[in-house]
Amino acid sequence: MTICVWLWTDINRELKGYKITNALITTTRAWRWALTFVSISFLVHGFQDFSCLNSINSSECLKWSEPSKNLSQIINQLFNFLFGTNFTEPIAKFIGLFALLIYLIGLFQWCIIKLPRSGRNSSFSNDGEY
Repeated sequence: MTICVWLWTDINRELKGYKITNALITTTRAWRWALTFVSISFLVHGFQDFSCLNSINSSECLKWSEPSKNLSQIINQLFNFLFGTNFTEPIAKFIGLFALLIYLIGLFQWCIIKLPRSGRNSSFSNDGEY
């Protein structure tokens, strides 16, 4: 996936039309580098725990089967700050399922309406070449 992000011809062609200081180019580069860093990090951690491929239930592999406790605490504090409420498991399920529903509605709208009309178009350029 990381290699595809860097070699994505539609995006590369589109970005050639902008100046180097454009926010779109900066955002795309930040996205590419962030994804590259995360992918390399997961690759390194995966090789360190290569034995978990055969025995996921061993004591060394518990960190792969448990959710991140630090991330849960950060999200709890964030929601407490934003909404003034405690972030409990039912609220997390509701927010996650609601976000998934919104995502799926957008994906179906794109697949059924936008894709047949315009094809795979990034809609960034105005010249109609893509």
